[in-house]
Amino acid sequence: MDNKLYNDYFDDLIHLFPSTNDNLNLPKYKHLNHLQENPFDEQHILEQKKMYKKYIQTLSNKKNKSIYDKVIIYDCVTTLKEHNSNLKYLPINHQVNMVTDLMEIGSDNTIFIFSSKKDYKNVLNKLNSLKGICDSIIKLMTQGIDKQIVLPKILTQKLIEQFKAFKKNKSYKNTKIKFKLDYDFNKEVEKLVLPALNLMINFLEKIYLKKSRNSIGMCDLPNGKNLYKLVATNMLTLNNISIDSIHNYGLKEVSRLQKEMNNIKSEFNFKGNLKDFASYLKKQNAFSSGKDVINYYKGLLKKINETVIPEYFNNKVKNMNCEILPVPKFNEEFSPEAYYISGDIQNKRSGKFYINLRNYKENNKLEAEALVLHETNPGHHYQSTFVNENKDIPLFLKMNYSEAYSEGWALYVENMGEYDSLESLFGKYINEMLRAVRLVVDTGIHYYGWSYKKTYNYCKKYLFDFDFQIHNQVLRYISDPGQALCYKIGEKVILDLVNKENSNNDFDIKKFNEKLLENGGIPLFLLKEKFNN
Repeated sequence: MDNKLYNDYFDDLIHLFPSTNDNLNLPKYKHLNHLQENPFDEQHILEQKKMYKKYIQTLSNKKNKSIYDKVIIYDCVTTLKEHNSNLKYLPINHQVNMVTDLMEIGSDNTIFIFSSKKDYKNVLNKLNSLKGICDSIIKLMTQGIDKQIVLPKILTQKLIEQFKAFKKNKSYKNTKIKFKLDYDFNKEVEKLVLPALNLMINFLEKIYLKKSRNSIGMCDLPNGKNLYKLVATNMLTLNNISIDSIHNYGLKEVSRLQKEMNNIKSEFNFKGNLKDFASYLKKQNAFSSGKDVINYYKGLLKKINETVIPEYFNNKVKNMNCEILPVPKFNEEFSPEAYYISGDIQNKRSGKFYINLRNYKENNKLEAEALVLHETNPGHHYQSTFVNENKDIPLFLKMNYSEAYSEGWALYVENMGEYDSLESLFGKYINEMLRAVRLVVDTGIHYYGWSYKKTYNYCKKYLFDFDFQIHNQVLRYISDPGQALCYKIGEKVILDLVNKENSNNDFDIKKFNEKLLENGGIPLFLLKEKFNN
Protein backbone atom coordinates (compact mmCIF):
# COMPACT_ATOMS: atom_id res chain seq x y z
CA MET A 1 0.00 0.00 0.00
CA ASP A 2 1.43 3.37 -1.08
CA ASN A 3 0.91 5.20 2.21
CA LYS A 4 3.09 8.17 1.21
CA LEU A 5 1.03 8.86 -1.91
CA TYR A 6 -2.25 8.48 0.00
CA ASN A 7 -1.02 10.78 2.75
CA ASP A 8 0.16 13.34 0.18
CA TYR A 9 -3.22 13.20 -1.57
CA PHE A 10 -5.06 13.71 1.70
CA ASP A 11 -2.70 16.52 2.68
CA ASP A 12 -3.33 18.30 -0.62
CA LEU A 13 -7.08 17.81 -0.22
CA ILE A 14 -7.28 19.12 3.33
CA HIS A 15 -5.18 22.17 2.50
CA LEU A 16 -7.60 22.91 -0.35
CA PHE A 17 -10.61 22.16 1.87
CA PRO A 18 -9.48 23.00 5.43
CA SER A 19 -13.06 23.03 6.76
CA THR A 20 -12.97 19.23 6.40
CA ASN A 21 -11.08 19.15 9.67
CA ASP A 22 -14.09 20.67 11.46
CA ASN A 23 -15.60 17.22 10.97
CA LEU A 24 -12.53 14.98 11.12
CA ASN A 25 -10.95 16.85 14.07
CA LEU A 26 -7.37 15.71 13.37
CA PRO A 27 -4.77 17.26 15.73
CA LYS A 28 -2.17 17.33 12.94
CA TYR A 29 -4.31 19.83 11.02
CA LYS A 30 -5.52 21.90 13.95
CA HIS A 31 -3.44 24.81 12.60
CA LEU A 32 -5.95 25.01 9.71
CA ASN A 33 -8.99 25.38 12.00
CA HIS A 34 -9.25 29.14 11.42
CA LEU A 35 -9.45 28.73 7.64
CA GLN A 36 -12.55 28.43 5.47
CA GLU A 37 -12.25 27.70 1.76
CA ASN A 38 -14.49 29.24 -0.87
CA PRO A 39 -15.07 26.27 -3.22
CA PHE A 40 -17.01 28.48 -5.66
CA ASP A 41 -14.13 30.91 -6.21
CA GLU A 42 -12.59 30.75 -9.70
CA GLN A 43 -9.01 30.59 -8.41
CA HIS A 44 -9.91 27.84 -5.96
CA ILE A 45 -11.51 25.80 -8.75
CA LEU A 46 -8.36 26.18 -10.87
CA GLU A 47 -6.27 24.90 -7.95
CA GLN A 48 -8.63 21.94 -7.55
CA LYS A 49 -8.38 21.04 -11.23
CA LYS A 50 -4.60 21.28 -11.13
CA MET A 51 -4.42 18.92 -8.16
CA TYR A 52 -6.82 16.34 -9.63
CA LYS A 53 -4.91 16.28 -12.94
CA LYS A 54 -1.64 15.80 -11.05
CA TYR A 55 -2.87 12.63 -9.31
CA ILE A 56 -4.49 11.22 -12.44
CA GLN A 57 -1.15 11.57 -14.22
CA THR A 58 0.80 10.11 -11.28
CA LEU A 59 -1.40 7.03 -10.95
CA SER A 60 -2.41 6.32 -14.55
CA ASN A 61 0.99 4.86 -15.44
CA LYS A 62 1.26 2.82 -12.25
CA LYS A 63 1.19 -0.96 -12.72
CA ASN A 64 -0.75 -3.23 -10.35
CA LYS A 65 -2.95 -0.45 -9.00
CA SER A 66 -4.41 -1.07 -5.54
CA ILE A 67 -8.08 -0.55 -4.78
CA TYR A 68 -7.18 2.82 -3.18
CA ASP A 69 -5.21 3.91 -6.27
CA LYS A 70 -8.35 3.24 -8.31
CA VAL A 71 -10.49 5.22 -5.85
CA ILE A 72 -8.23 8.29 -6.23
CA ILE A 73 -8.29 8.10 -10.04
CA TYR A 74 -12.07 7.70 -10.01
CA ASP A 75 -12.61 10.61 -7.60
CA CYS A 76 -10.34 12.92 -9.59
CA VAL A 77 -11.87 12.03 -12.97
CA THR A 78 -15.49 12.37 -11.82
CA THR A 79 -14.84 15.65 -9.97
CA LEU A 80 -13.21 17.13 -13.07
CA LYS A 81 -16.21 16.06 -15.16
CA GLU A 82 -18.54 17.86 -12.74
CA HIS A 83 -16.35 21.00 -12.74
CA ASN A 84 -16.49 21.03 -16.53
CA SER A 85 -20.29 20.64 -16.59
CA ASN A 86 -23.07 23.18 -16.09
CA LEU A 87 -23.71 21.93 -12.53
CA LYS A 88 -21.62 24.81 -11.23
CA TYR A 89 -24.43 27.26 -12.03
CA LEU A 90 -26.64 25.56 -9.41
CA PRO A 91 -24.36 25.94 -6.34
CA ILE A 92 -26.99 25.83 -3.56
CA ASN A 93 -30.58 24.95 -2.72
CA HIS A 94 -32.45 24.37 0.54
CA GLN A 95 -31.13 20.78 0.80
CA VAL A 96 -27.51 21.52 -0.09
CA ASN A 97 -26.76 24.93 1.39
CA MET A 98 -23.15 25.70 2.29
CA VAL A 99 -24.14 29.22 3.41
CA THR A 100 -26.40 28.14 6.29
CA ASP A 101 -24.00 25.31 7.16
CA LEU A 102 -21.20 27.85 7.62
CA MET A 103 -23.43 30.37 9.42
CA GLU A 104 -24.31 27.66 11.93
CA ILE A 105 -20.68 26.84 12.76
CA GLY A 106 -20.58 28.97 15.91
CA SER A 107 -24.03 27.94 17.16
CA ASP A 108 -25.31 25.37 19.66
CA ASN A 109 -25.82 22.90 16.80
CA THR A 110 -22.29 23.04 15.41
CA ILE A 111 -19.99 20.11 14.67
CA PHE A 112 -17.06 22.41 15.54
CA ILE A 113 -15.42 21.51 18.86
CA PHE A 114 -14.73 24.48 21.14
CA SER A 115 -11.86 23.35 23.35
CA SER A 116 -10.21 26.74 24.00
CA LYS A 117 -10.80 30.49 23.75
CA LYS A 118 -8.87 30.47 20.48
CA ASP A 119 -11.55 28.30 18.87
CA TYR A 120 -14.08 31.14 19.16
CA LYS A 121 -11.65 33.40 17.28
CA ASN A 122 -11.17 30.62 14.72
CA VAL A 123 -14.92 30.54 14.07
CA LEU A 124 -15.01 34.33 13.57
CA ASN A 125 -12.13 34.01 11.12
CA LYS A 126 -14.09 31.38 9.20
CA LEU A 127 -17.20 33.54 9.16
CA ASN A 128 -15.15 36.35 7.62
CA SER A 129 -15.26 34.25 4.43
CA LEU A 130 -19.07 34.48 4.23
CA LYS A 131 -19.21 37.64 2.12
CA GLY A 132 -16.80 36.23 -0.49
CA ILE A 133 -18.63 32.89 -0.61
CA CYS A 134 -22.01 34.61 -1.08
CA ASP A 135 -20.54 36.86 -3.80
CA SER A 136 -19.19 33.79 -5.65
CA ILE A 137 -22.53 31.97 -5.35
CA ILE A 138 -24.44 35.00 -6.64
CA LYS A 139 -21.98 35.37 -9.53
CA LEU A 140 -22.47 31.73 -10.57
CA MET A 141 -26.26 31.92 -10.24
CA THR A 142 -26.28 35.13 -12.31
CA GLN A 143 -24.22 33.39 -15.01
CA GLY A 144 -26.75 30.55 -14.79
CA ILE A 145 -29.56 33.01 -15.56
CA ASP A 146 -27.75 34.01 -18.78
CA LYS A 147 -27.32 30.33 -19.75
CA GLN A 148 -30.92 29.41 -18.71
CA ILE A 149 -29.56 27.03 -16.07
CA VAL A 150 -31.59 28.06 -13.02
CA LEU A 151 -33.37 26.50 -10.06
CA PRO A 152 -37.05 25.64 -10.32
CA LYS A 153 -39.21 28.44 -8.86
CA ILE A 154 -40.50 26.08 -6.17
CA LEU A 155 -36.92 25.56 -4.91
CA THR A 156 -36.01 29.24 -5.01
CA GLN A 157 -39.05 29.98 -2.86
CA LYS A 158 -38.02 27.27 -0.40
CA LEU A 159 -34.47 28.65 -0.27
CA ILE A 160 -35.79 32.14 0.55
CA GLU A 161 -37.98 30.63 3.30
CA GLN A 162 -34.97 28.81 4.73
CA PHE A 163 -32.79 31.94 4.88
CA LYS A 164 -35.62 33.97 6.44
CA ALA A 165 -36.33 31.30 9.07
CA PHE A 166 -32.61 31.11 9.88
CA LYS A 167 -32.55 34.88 10.35
CA LYS A 168 -35.78 35.03 12.38
CA ASN A 169 -34.75 32.19 14.72
CA LYS A 170 -31.19 33.51 15.10
CA SER A 171 -29.97 29.99 14.44
CA TYR A 172 -26.37 31.25 14.45
CA LYS A 173 -26.45 31.99 18.20
CA ASN A 174 -24.45 30.11 20.81
CA THR A 175 -26.05 29.85 24.26
CA LYS A 176 -23.42 27.45 25.63
CA ILE A 177 -20.18 29.44 25.50
CA LYS A 178 -17.64 27.49 27.58
CA PHE A 179 -15.12 30.24 28.35
CA LYS A 180 -15.25 33.79 29.62
CA LEU A 181 -14.40 35.90 26.56
CA ASP A 182 -13.41 39.57 26.55
CA TYR A 183 -15.88 40.27 23.72
CA ASP A 184 -19.50 39.41 22.90
CA PHE A 185 -19.11 36.35 20.66
CA ASN A 186 -22.73 36.30 19.47
CA LYS A 187 -22.61 39.99 18.55
CA GLU A 188 -19.46 39.46 16.51
CA VAL A 189 -21.06 36.47 14.78
CA GLU A 190 -24.18 38.52 14.03
CA LYS A 191 -22.10 41.29 12.44
CA LEU A 192 -20.78 38.76 9.92
CA VAL A 193 -23.89 36.63 9.43
CA LEU A 194 -26.66 39.23 9.02
CA PRO A 195 -25.11 41.12 6.06
CA ALA A 196 -24.57 37.79 4.24
CA LEU A 197 -28.13 36.65 4.98
CA ASN A 198 -29.55 39.96 3.76
CA LEU A 199 -27.38 39.79 0.63
CA MET A 200 -28.68 36.30 -0.28
CA ILE A 201 -32.33 37.08 0.52
CA ASN A 202 -32.19 40.33 -1.48
CA PHE A 203 -30.63 38.63 -4.54
CA LEU A 204 -33.04 35.69 -4.47
CA GLU A 205 -36.17 37.79 -3.96
CA LYS A 206 -35.42 40.70 -6.26
CA ILE A 207 -33.48 39.08 -9.10
CA TYR A 208 -33.37 35.26 -9.09
CA LEU A 209 -36.97 34.33 -8.26
CA LYS A 210 -38.47 35.92 -11.38
CA LYS A 211 -35.82 34.21 -13.53
CA SER A 212 -36.41 30.78 -11.96
CA ARG A 213 -38.15 28.17 -14.08
CA ASN A 214 -41.61 26.65 -13.75
CA SER A 215 -40.40 23.15 -14.71
CA ILE A 216 -38.79 20.93 -12.06
CA GLY A 217 -36.59 18.33 -13.81
CA MET A 218 -33.00 18.51 -15.03
CA CYS A 219 -34.21 17.28 -18.43
CA ASP A 220 -35.71 20.75 -18.98
CA LEU A 221 -32.27 22.40 -18.76
CA PRO A 222 -30.01 22.75 -21.83
CA ASN A 223 -28.51 19.27 -22.46
CA GLY A 224 -30.41 18.30 -19.30
CA LYS A 225 -30.85 14.55 -19.91
CA ASN A 226 -27.11 14.08 -20.35
CA LEU A 227 -26.46 16.25 -17.30
CA TYR A 228 -28.80 14.08 -15.20
CA LYS A 229 -27.15 10.90 -16.46
CA LEU A 230 -23.74 12.34 -15.45
CA VAL A 231 -25.05 13.23 -11.98
CA ALA A 232 -26.75 9.84 -11.50
CA THR A 233 -23.71 7.87 -12.72
CA ASN A 234 -21.38 9.80 -10.40
CA MET A 235 -23.80 9.52 -7.49
CA LEU A 236 -24.12 5.75 -7.91
CA THR A 237 -20.35 5.34 -8.45
CA LEU A 238 -20.95 2.85 -11.24
CA ASN A 239 -19.23 2.87 -14.64
CA ASN A 240 -22.36 2.45 -16.70
CA ILE A 241 -26.01 2.92 -15.82
CA SER A 242 -29.28 2.66 -17.73
CA ILE A 243 -31.92 5.14 -16.60
CA ASP A 244 -34.62 2.92 -18.16
CA SER A 245 -33.37 -0.10 -16.14
CA ILE A 246 -33.34 1.89 -12.89
CA HIS A 247 -36.87 3.20 -13.51
CA ASN A 248 -38.18 -0.29 -14.36
CA TYR A 249 -36.47 -1.88 -11.34
CA GLY A 250 -38.26 0.71 -9.20
CA LEU A 251 -41.63 -0.18 -10.75
CA LYS A 252 -40.95 -3.90 -10.17
CA GLU A 253 -39.99 -3.34 -6.51
CA VAL A 254 -43.08 -1.20 -5.87
CA SER A 255 -45.25 -4.06 -7.19
CA ARG A 256 -43.41 -6.68 -5.06
CA LEU A 257 -43.69 -4.64 -1.87
CA GLN A 258 -47.40 -4.01 -2.42
CA LYS A 259 -47.93 -7.79 -2.51
CA GLU A 260 -45.92 -8.29 0.71
CA MET A 261 -47.97 -5.61 2.47
CA ASN A 262 -51.26 -7.04 1.26
CA ASN A 263 -50.20 -10.44 2.66
CA ILE A 264 -49.75 -8.88 6.12
CA LYS A 265 -53.11 -7.10 5.80
CA SER A 266 -54.71 -10.47 5.08
CA GLU A 267 -53.14 -11.92 8.25
CA PHE A 268 -55.10 -9.29 10.22
CA ASN A 269 -58.32 -10.05 8.27
CA PHE A 270 -58.53 -6.31 7.63
CA LYS A 271 -61.27 -5.39 5.14
CA GLY A 272 -60.13 -1.91 3.98
CA ASN A 273 -57.36 -0.94 1.56
CA LEU A 274 -53.64 -0.69 2.35
CA LYS A 275 -53.88 3.02 3.23
CA ASP A 276 -56.67 2.32 5.73
CA PHE A 277 -54.71 -0.60 7.16
CA ALA A 278 -51.57 1.51 7.57
CA SER A 279 -53.61 4.27 9.29
CA TYR A 280 -55.11 1.68 11.64
CA LEU A 281 -51.67 0.28 12.55
CA LYS A 282 -50.18 3.75 13.02
CA LYS A 283 -52.95 4.77 15.43
CA GLN A 284 -52.42 1.57 17.38
CA ASN A 285 -48.68 2.29 17.59
CA ALA A 286 -48.62 6.06 18.16
CA PHE A 287 -46.23 7.94 20.47
CA SER A 288 -47.54 9.92 23.44
CA SER A 289 -44.83 12.61 23.51
CA GLY A 290 -41.53 13.71 21.99
CA LYS A 291 -39.75 12.19 24.99
CA ASP A 292 -41.56 8.90 24.34
CA VAL A 293 -40.19 8.91 20.75
CA ILE A 294 -36.57 9.38 21.86
CA ASN A 295 -36.79 6.79 24.66
CA TYR A 296 -38.37 4.19 22.37
CA TYR A 297 -35.63 4.59 19.79
CA LYS A 298 -32.96 4.33 22.49
CA GLY A 299 -34.50 1.07 23.70
CA LEU A 300 -34.48 -0.37 20.18
CA LEU A 301 -30.81 0.51 19.71
CA LYS A 302 -29.91 -1.25 22.96
CA LYS A 303 -31.74 -4.40 21.84
CA ILE A 304 -30.08 -4.36 18.38
CA ASN A 305 -26.63 -4.04 19.95
CA GLU A 306 -27.36 -7.13 22.05
CA THR A 307 -28.89 -9.31 19.32
CA VAL A 308 -28.21 -8.29 15.70
CA ILE A 309 -24.55 -7.28 16.08
CA PRO A 310 -23.34 -10.63 17.57
CA GLU A 311 -25.33 -12.59 14.96
CA TYR A 312 -24.00 -10.82 11.86
CA PHE A 313 -20.62 -9.37 12.83
CA ASN A 314 -17.24 -10.23 14.29
CA ASN A 315 -17.56 -6.98 16.17
CA LYS A 316 -14.54 -4.78 15.46
CA VAL A 317 -16.16 -1.46 16.38
CA LYS A 318 -15.23 -0.04 19.77
CA ASN A 319 -17.33 3.12 19.91
CA MET A 320 -20.79 1.60 19.43
CA ASN A 321 -22.50 4.41 21.32
CA CYS A 322 -24.70 6.62 19.11
CA GLU A 323 -26.56 9.60 20.56
CA ILE A 324 -30.26 9.84 19.67
CA LEU A 325 -31.51 13.45 19.63
CA PRO A 326 -34.38 15.60 18.32
CA VAL A 327 -33.76 17.76 15.23
CA PRO A 328 -33.04 21.38 16.32
CA LYS A 329 -36.29 23.41 16.35
CA PHE A 330 -35.17 25.94 13.72
CA ASN A 331 -34.49 23.17 11.20
CA GLU A 332 -37.59 21.01 11.71
CA GLU A 333 -39.31 22.60 8.72
CA PHE A 334 -36.37 21.96 6.40
CA SER A 335 -35.07 18.59 7.64
CA PRO A 336 -36.01 15.04 6.67
CA GLU A 337 -37.79 12.82 9.19
CA ALA A 338 -34.47 11.44 10.41
CA TYR A 339 -30.76 11.73 9.62
CA TYR A 340 -27.34 10.76 10.98
CA ILE A 341 -24.15 12.82 11.49
CA SER A 342 -21.01 10.76 12.01
CA GLY A 343 -18.50 11.19 14.81
CA ASP A 344 -14.92 12.29 14.32
CA ILE A 345 -11.82 10.14 13.92
CA GLN A 346 -10.50 11.08 17.36
CA ASN A 347 -13.71 9.87 19.09
CA LYS A 348 -14.09 13.27 20.75
CA ARG A 349 -17.47 13.74 19.09
CA SER A 350 -19.77 10.73 18.96
CA GLY A 351 -22.14 9.97 16.10
CA LYS A 352 -25.60 11.51 16.37
CA PHE A 353 -28.94 10.25 15.07
CA TYR A 354 -31.53 13.04 14.78
CA ILE A 355 -35.30 12.46 14.75
CA ASN A 356 -37.68 15.16 13.54
CA LEU A 357 -40.32 15.77 16.23
CA ARG A 358 -42.12 18.47 14.24
CA ASN A 359 -45.29 16.33 14.33
CA TYR A 360 -44.46 13.68 16.92
CA LYS A 361 -48.17 12.84 17.41
CA GLU A 362 -48.21 11.65 13.82
CA ASN A 363 -45.06 9.56 14.28
CA ASN A 364 -45.45 5.89 15.15
CA LYS A 365 -43.54 2.80 16.19
CA LEU A 366 -44.08 0.82 12.97
CA GLU A 367 -41.00 2.04 11.11
CA ALA A 368 -38.76 2.56 14.14
CA GLU A 369 -36.90 -0.77 14.04
CA ALA A 370 -35.93 -0.45 10.37
CA LEU A 371 -34.97 3.20 10.89
CA VAL A 372 -32.71 2.47 13.88
CA LEU A 373 -31.00 -0.35 11.96
CA HIS A 374 -30.48 2.01 9.02
CA GLU A 375 -29.21 5.09 10.85
CA THR A 376 -27.36 3.66 13.85
CA ASN A 377 -26.14 0.06 14.25
CA PRO A 378 -25.30 -1.78 12.08
CA GLY A 379 -26.13 0.99 9.59
CA HIS A 380 -24.54 4.42 9.20
CA HIS A 381 -23.12 4.71 12.71
CA TYR A 382 -21.55 1.24 12.73
CA GLN A 383 -20.12 1.58 9.21
CA SER A 384 -18.72 5.11 9.64
CA THR A 385 -17.29 4.26 13.07
CA PHE A 386 -15.65 1.13 11.61
CA VAL A 387 -14.00 3.39 9.01
CA ASN A 388 -12.93 6.02 11.55
CA GLU A 389 -11.37 3.41 13.85
CA ASN A 390 -9.64 1.44 11.08
CA LYS A 391 -6.03 2.57 10.64
CA ASP A 392 -5.63 0.62 7.36
CA ILE A 393 -8.18 2.78 5.53
CA PRO A 394 -6.48 5.89 4.09
CA LEU A 395 -7.58 9.27 5.43
CA PHE A 396 -8.76 10.51 2.04
CA LEU A 397 -11.43 7.79 2.02
CA LYS A 398 -12.58 8.85 5.48
CA MET A 399 -13.01 12.33 4.04
CA ASN A 400 -14.77 11.38 0.77
CA TYR A 401 -16.77 8.19 0.34
CA SER A 402 -19.40 6.75 -1.98
CA GLU A 403 -22.89 7.74 -0.84
CA ALA A 404 -24.31 4.85 -2.86
CA TYR A 405 -22.11 2.47 -0.86
CA SER A 406 -23.11 4.12 2.43
CA GLU A 407 -26.87 4.20 1.74
CA GLY A 408 -26.80 0.79 0.07
CA TRP A 409 -25.12 -0.63 3.17
CA ALA A 410 -27.66 1.00 5.49
CA LEU A 411 -30.61 -0.38 3.49
CA TYR A 412 -28.97 -3.82 3.24
CA VAL A 413 -28.65 -4.08 7.03
CA GLU A 414 -32.35 -3.29 7.50
CA ASN A 415 -32.82 -6.91 6.40
CA MET A 416 -31.01 -8.04 9.57
CA GLY A 417 -33.83 -6.94 11.87
CA GLU A 418 -35.75 -9.49 13.91
CA TYR A 419 -39.15 -7.90 13.12
CA ASP A 420 -40.81 -10.19 15.64
CA SER A 421 -44.18 -8.52 15.11
CA LEU A 422 -46.12 -8.19 11.85
CA GLU A 423 -46.54 -4.49 12.63
CA SER A 424 -42.77 -3.97 12.65
CA LEU A 425 -42.36 -5.98 9.43
CA PHE A 426 -45.05 -3.85 7.82
CA GLY A 427 -43.08 -0.80 8.96
CA LYS A 428 -39.98 -2.20 7.24
CA TYR A 429 -41.97 -2.53 4.01
CA ILE A 430 -43.24 1.05 4.39
CA ASN A 431 -39.64 2.25 4.54
CA GLU A 432 -38.55 0.03 1.66
CA MET A 433 -41.50 1.18 -0.44
CA LEU A 434 -40.26 4.76 -0.02
CA ARG A 435 -36.85 3.74 -1.43
CA ALA A 436 -38.46 1.87 -4.36
CA VAL A 437 -40.72 4.83 -5.18
CA ARG A 438 -37.63 7.05 -5.19
CA LEU A 439 -36.18 5.12 -8.14
CA VAL A 440 -39.35 5.79 -10.12
CA VAL A 441 -39.82 9.46 -9.25
CA ASP A 442 -36.17 10.58 -9.35
CA THR A 443 -35.81 9.25 -12.89
CA GLY A 444 -39.37 10.40 -13.62
CA ILE A 445 -38.66 14.01 -12.65
CA HIS A 446 -35.19 14.43 -14.09
CA TYR A 447 -35.22 12.18 -17.17
CA TYR A 448 -38.80 11.65 -18.24
CA GLY A 449 -40.03 15.16 -17.45
CA TRP A 450 -42.62 14.39 -14.78
CA SER A 451 -44.44 17.43 -13.38
CA TYR A 452 -44.74 18.22 -9.67
CA LYS A 453 -48.39 17.06 -9.78
CA LYS A 454 -47.59 13.72 -11.45
CA THR A 455 -44.72 13.08 -9.02
CA TYR A 456 -46.82 14.04 -6.00
CA ASN A 457 -49.74 11.84 -7.11
CA TYR A 458 -47.47 8.83 -7.68
CA CYS A 459 -45.97 9.23 -4.20
CA LYS A 460 -49.44 9.74 -2.73
CA LYS A 461 -50.64 6.51 -4.36
CA TYR A 462 -47.91 4.25 -2.96
CA LEU A 463 -46.57 5.94 0.17
CA PHE A 464 -48.14 6.15 3.61
CA ASP A 465 -46.99 9.60 4.63
CA PHE A 466 -48.95 12.75 5.34
CA ASP A 467 -49.41 15.30 2.58
CA PHE A 468 -46.84 17.72 4.03
CA GLN A 469 -44.27 14.90 4.22
CA ILE A 470 -44.86 13.92 0.60
CA HIS A 471 -44.54 17.57 -0.45
CA ASN A 472 -41.17 17.86 1.37
CA GLN A 473 -39.97 14.59 -0.14
CA VAL A 474 -40.82 15.71 -3.66
CA LEU A 475 -38.90 18.96 -3.04
CA ARG A 476 -35.94 16.87 -1.89
CA TYR A 477 -35.94 14.79 -5.09
CA ILE A 478 -36.18 17.92 -7.22
CA SER A 479 -33.28 19.59 -5.38
CA ASP A 480 -30.83 16.67 -5.17
CA PRO A 481 -30.97 14.70 -8.45
CA GLY A 482 -29.68 11.14 -8.28
CA GLN A 483 -29.24 11.02 -4.50
CA ALA A 484 -32.51 9.14 -4.03
CA LEU A 485 -31.23 6.35 -6.31
CA CYS A 486 -28.40 5.47 -3.93
CA TYR A 487 -30.46 3.42 -1.47
CA LYS A 488 -32.04 0.72 -3.62
CA ILE A 489 -29.29 0.57 -6.24
CA GLY A 490 -26.59 0.39 -3.55
CA GLU A 491 -28.55 -2.35 -1.79
CA LYS A 492 -29.09 -4.22 -5.06
CA VAL A 493 -25.34 -4.31 -5.75
CA ILE A 494 -24.75 -5.79 -2.26
CA LEU A 495 -27.65 -8.28 -2.48
CA ASP A 496 -26.38 -9.49 -5.86
CA LEU A 497 -23.00 -10.13 -4.21
CA VAL A 498 -24.71 -11.94 -1.29
CA ASN A 499 -26.58 -14.23 -3.70
CA LYS A 500 -23.39 -14.97 -5.64
CA GLU A 501 -21.31 -15.71 -2.52
CA ASN A 502 -24.17 -17.64 -0.87
CA SER A 503 -23.92 -20.28 -3.59
CA ASN A 504 -20.64 -21.39 -1.96
CA ASN A 505 -20.98 -24.13 0.65
CA ASP A 506 -18.65 -22.37 3.08
CA PHE A 507 -20.52 -19.03 3.01
CA ASP A 508 -20.03 -17.16 6.30
CA ILE A 509 -22.20 -14.04 6.71
CA LYS A 510 -19.86 -12.52 9.32
CA LYS A 511 -16.84 -12.85 7.03
CA PHE A 512 -18.86 -11.56 4.08
CA ASN A 513 -19.93 -8.45 6.01
CA GLU A 514 -16.36 -7.89 7.14
CA LYS A 515 -15.20 -8.03 3.51
CA LEU A 516 -17.89 -5.49 2.58
CA LEU A 517 -16.69 -3.14 5.31
CA GLU A 518 -12.90 -3.60 5.20
CA ASN A 519 -11.96 -0.96 2.59
CA GLY A 520 -14.44 1.71 3.64
CA GLY A 521 -16.95 3.49 1.40
CA ILE A 522 -15.41 2.61 -1.96
CA PRO A 523 -17.22 3.22 -5.27
CA LEU A 524 -19.73 0.47 -6.09
CA PHE A 525 -17.98 -0.52 -9.33
CA LEU A 526 -14.85 -1.29 -7.27
CA LEU A 527 -16.86 -3.23 -4.69
CA LYS A 528 -18.22 -5.43 -7.47
CA GLU A 529 -14.75 -5.79 -8.98
CA LYS A 530 -13.30 -6.79 -5.60
CA PHE A 531 -15.78 -9.68 -5.10
CA ASN A 532 -15.73 -10.78 -8.74
CA ASN A 533 -11.96 -11.12 -8.62
